[in-house]
This record gives sequence, C-alpha cells and structure tokens, in this order.
Amino acid sequence: MKAAALLLPFTMLLCSCVEDITADDSTTFDYLQRGETAFSAEKQIQLIDSQSSYDDIYYQLLGQSAVPQTLDFSQYQVLLVMAGSAHYTFEQKVATIQGLSDRVVLELYTEYAGPSCVVPAVQQQRWMLVLLPRVMKPLLITEQASVRRC
Repeated sequence: MKAAALLLPFTMLLCSCVEDITADDSTTFDYLQRGETAFSAEKQIQLIDSQSSYDDIYYQLLGQSAVPQTLDFSQYQVLLVMAGSAHYTFEQKVATIQGLSDRVVLELYTEYAGPSCVVPAVQQQRWMLVLLPRVMKPLLITEQASVRRC
C-alpha cells in the first residue's frame, strides 16, 4: 500500500512572474545546494521568492550555519524540495523543465528504497535548493517517483 502511494505523481501548481523559459531548456536551472539532514521530517516542495524567506529556510529549516548566498530575486526564484524522512531516498533530481505556451512544467524525479533495501539506521531527510529564472506563466511541478528493488 505504501509503495503504491509513493508511485502516485505529486503535482502542484505555483505562480510567479518575470521572464520566460524556452521549450526543453534544461540549462535554465542550477542546483544551489543539497543535503541529507533538516529540522523537519515532512515532505515539502516550496517556491522561494525573496531573500528573507530564503535566509529563514536556509537557517531555520535546513539548519545550515554558513552564510547563505545573496540572490537576485527580481530575476530568479529558488525551489526547495524535501523528500521527507518517512522513506529513504536514493536519488532526487530535476528531470526536465519545459516551457509551454501557457505554463512551464518542471518534473522532479525521486527514487525511494524498496522494502528489501538495506538503509542507514539514522533517519535522513534529503533536500535540494534549485535556482530557477522567474517566469510569467504558471509553474506546474510534477514528481515521478520510483521504488528501487534491492
């Protein structure tokens, strides 16, 4: 039952404004940072559109101690993706970004451990911060999940 729930795609529609993303432009994003521990065990996908929000998440949610990067939020936005600690994840990445006439589609890919996989005893919460250009169109985020058989 849990494995079936993992395979259902997670879909979310977010709106933000400024420039455009061309079709199949996979160079329009960059990974700012990745980690395996956070102060929350919840699965979370959140679009960050201000420096103050980014700083708060960086320190309070992700528990980072270094000074966060200063970003130009008039041209960029940051996507926070947290896989959740309920299931161990082997991989988490942005699979594709595609600009369509009425929206931009960003597809995430997450590979979870299957029931027979050996996983660390310490609970982990994988996360990533992804830098994206701001877009004038709605941003549709989907997640394709798979379960690894070990």
